[in-house]
Amino acid sequence: MPPRASSSKTTIIAGILAGLLAAGLGAFYLHQQSAPHAGNPPAASSPAQEQNARAVDALMALPEIKAWSAHIEKASGGRAHGAVMETSPETRLVDGVACYQLSFVENTPDAAHRWESFIVSPDGKRILVDDIVSGELISLEQWRKDNAPMQRIVPQ
Repeated sequence: MPPRASSSKTTIIAGILAGLLAAGLGAFYLHQQSAPHAGNPPAASSPAQEQNARAVDALMALPEIKAWSAHIEKASGGRAHGAVMETSPETRLVDGVACYQLSFVENTPDAAHRWESFIVSPDGKRILVDDIVSGELISLEQWRKDNAPMQRIVPQ
């Protein structure tokens, strides 16, 4: 009896199926390794992460930041947003306290445009304006007096 022509097709199909099965099992294994396990709760945030969040929240609570954010959102028709971002991952020592370096930016689809830079204590109680031209730190009161930051959003 002559050999069947379909045996080579069967071998090819079996090889393809074996390859697909191996790829599927490999993907399943990798997914199981990277997915959090049901019995393990997510890792708690570190004290440094909590302090950073507190500093960002304190900055976002400033009336100038709230007004700037609302202005950016309205003026851009929702295409741009105000945001606070870390200027540097390194803290800056101010009067013996390691403070966070944060900037308020206008976040557009193309880029983030810095409006102002700030230094914020870990507890969020002390906020200074970082004058990047002079390199000096200015109190909020002095900054408000000298720079009138709310005037940045008043139509001319």
